[in-house]
Amino acid sequence: MGKLRIAIAFGLALVSLGAIVWCTVVARPVAAPAPPKDIAVPNPWVAAASRADPLVGWAREATTHVVITRAGESDLDPAPRGRIDPRQRQVKITAVHRLKMARKDPLIEALRQGGGFPGALKQVTDAAFGAIKASGPGLAPTTRLAPILVSDARGTTASFTVTLLRQVKRDELLTLDFNAPNANPLIVTGRSIAVLPGEWRVLRLEGITPVREQEKRLEFSVGAYPVSMTLAPDSFGFADVMVEDDFSWATALGVLTAVALLVFLLRSLGRGWWERVPNRELVIGLALAAPTLLIPLFAKNWSPVAYMILFVAVPLLALRHAGRVLPTRPPWNARDLHTVTGLGGLLGLGMLSWSWLHGQLPGQILLAGGAVAAVAAAGSAVAFSVDLGVRPVVVRSAVLSAEAAIGLLALALWLRALTTGVYPPDSIRLVLALSWALIPIAAVAVATKQWKRGAVAGAVLVSLLVQGWPTEWLDSGSWSLAVAQPEPKIGSLTLDPIVRGALGLLLLGFVMLVLRLRRLGGELPAIGNPVAESTMIAVLMVLYITPGGTTTLADIDVPLPLLAITSIVAWATSRWLLTGPHTPIVEPAGQEEHRQLVRAALHKRLLLVSEQELYRIGRGRIGSGEMSMADFDQRRHALEAALRQHGRHPESAFATAAGCTPWHNGVHAFTVSLLLSLPFAIVYGRPQGADLTTYVFDARYLITLPAFGFLFGYFYPRVRGTQPMTKALHLTAAALLTELSGYLSTLAEPDIGAFDKAQVVGIVVGQVMMVCVGLGLFWEWRIMHLADEPWARVRNLRSVRSLAAPALALILAVGTTAAASAAGQTVDRILKGDQVTTTPR
Repeated sequence: MGKLRIAIAFGLALVSLGAIVWCTVVARPVAAPAPPKDIAVPNPWVAAASRADPLVGWAREATTHVVITRAGESDLDPAPRGRIDPRQRQVKITAVHRLKMARKDPLIEALRQGGGFPGALKQVTDAAFGAIKASGPGLAPTTRLAPILVSDARGTTASFTVTLLRQVKRDELLTLDFNAPNANPLIVTGRSIAVLPGEWRVLRLEGITPVREQEKRLEFSVGAYPVSMTLAPDSFGFADVMVEDDFSWATALGVLTAVALLVFLLRSLGRGWWERVPNRELVIGLALAAPTLLIPLFAKNWSPVAYMILFVAVPLLALRHAGRVLPTRPPWNARDLHTVTGLGGLLGLGMLSWSWLHGQLPGQILLAGGAVAAVAAAGSAVAFSVDLGVRPVVVRSAVLSAEAAIGLLALALWLRALTTGVYPPDSIRLVLALSWALIPIAAVAVATKQWKRGAVAGAVLVSLLVQGWPTEWLDSGSWSLAVAQPEPKIGSLTLDPIVRGALGLLLLGFVMLVLRLRRLGGELPAIGNPVAESTMIAVLMVLYITPGGTTTLADIDVPLPLLAITSIVAWATSRWLLTGPHTPIVEPAGQEEHRQLVRAALHKRLLLVSEQELYRIGRGRIGSGEMSMADFDQRRHALEAALRQHGRHPESAFATAAGCTPWHNGVHAFTVSLLLSLPFAIVYGRPQGADLTTYVFDARYLITLPAFGFLFGYFYPRVRGTQPMTKALHLTAAALLTELSGYLSTLAEPDIGAFDKAQVVGIVVGQVMMVCVGLGLFWEWRIMHLADEPWARVRNLRSVRSLAAPALALILAVGTTAAASAAGQTVDRILKGDQVTTTPR
């Protein structure tokens, strides 16, 4: 009987496998998507031109008058404020097209009816006169005025006005392309064009033979073919030889930054980390894999190699490393297995639905094949496990086998669709994202020394966000047919899956540094640990790797040294902040000891104030005879005896970690600094990004100052100063120098006015001061709160001196808000920089 049951189980398994293979074999290739239909407004001129008498068509005359001027304030009103750079030229190009037609020309009636206007204005002008294109980034969309018709006894003249706004650098050339008319049949066979260059000079002509050539006017005639001209600014001279310095600050500072960052990254791992063999193997594996990520930049045909390395080899390497380092195996159980297979079954049903909707398999065959595969797999599982005698186990095995069969059928059909070239577009990104998720799963497990289900779910979610926002995953074309669409871009960098995966690895590396600070900061000795200090400095250098408001090298108009100088200044200021003279202190072991230290410090402050008061009132009372010298000496000796009992410095209790761990203090300081920084998001602009990584990179300006706040809390006893406010003032100096270093090019730019520079400095200084002073006040209150003492014992709100710091923070907040609201286009561009711009899919 046992052999018969085994035979039945294997037979059902073969039936399930056969159903899957049969469905895969009979599946038809999915038809490629039809090219998108032209949904543009029909051009009313084409039909009218085709009905016109040839003699009427020959009577038409087309002329174009192009005027190039400097854009004025009213011209720039449609342009976004942050896009206008006063260091560049804003150019206005006005093209007036005129078409003279005979009285009986059918085009006149088509124009009077205005079919499709204003949507068809672009089609009409491009069809008759050809499109005019200008080089340089556009400040605003091209605008077109409504046509003007003027009629007389000889005929009718139609005028079309087109305006373009461009922004070019001072030494940049301006290129005008006159494209050929695209009407079929042609509305006119020839065009007369006149160009008035204004503040420009004609440098090159391509395909143009001038009819009239003057200093400020160029006229020529062209047929139905494209021509172009290049113009140069009339106030800029081209040097015969470009003189370059033998020594490059850009290279020197860039190399210094890279070396310093690498040193701190290596030191952040610690010597003990390098002594373990699995860690060295991991470094070697990643070092061998890193160069392969550059393959798509140089050899597109070898891109699959880079994909295999990043999405297969590196995840397997990370899992192997986690398995060798962690002392325990993953605590997965049957419930976790059913959860994963259930999700896989849902994805499988989605793929089967796609196969049915797009005709890969008929619905009846798909339903029958899927049912046979699932039922046979479940029956096979029941036959294999029925001898166990445990009913829940048998049911679970049957459900698991049915889900696995559905998933295997969907996988087979997906692979079949993949080979034919028509498949759900985002399915490949989904597979790559799930494979890449193994890297953060292993990394978090190694960082926390344990496997967690929440970490797995979070890693999968993050990996999906690294490959795109939910709006990109769930758009209309993601799961239908693979219609060719452009990938999003940041500058010149195309955000394909491999670039997103590589950027995600950089983001993961930053998160690992933060997790290392968390693990090291769980104990009080981490305050003096050089490994923790190196990790913190590496975090700051990464956050300040580029000035605020910039994205990539192609998007920023600052010298390359400034891309390194902010990072170098962050390194120098953080080291200065932590290596100054310190008052000898004894850290409290807990909250109770901290409470005793604070109360003793308050007592000694009281004694010191009493001694000062005794000397102040003693002069008058001794002279007036109200107090004898004996009474004075008796009180003085009593105060000195009480003071000798407090050998500790009175401020030392306010310079300790208050019995809390460095990580706990750092998180509190980071949170308060972030809350104080959030209002400045209005000044610096809302973060943007095509996915999680680019969004975090663009939002780094929101966490740079909070990162300094984290440094303040994490290493609070080591920060220069003896009490919260003095430490906060030293933090202000370090953070302010670092923040202002990112605006050195602005402060040194001669084309920017002194008032604009003062506004920029004022806003940056106001932000830093408000965050740091606010953090110092909060820290003072927190120390007293942890000691169960009222804050008024150290800061009397009735005293003008005690109110100085809160009043300063309030004045700075109001002043910075006023400066930000009054900021003009120049200041707005300097602060916001070039926002992350992406090309939609």
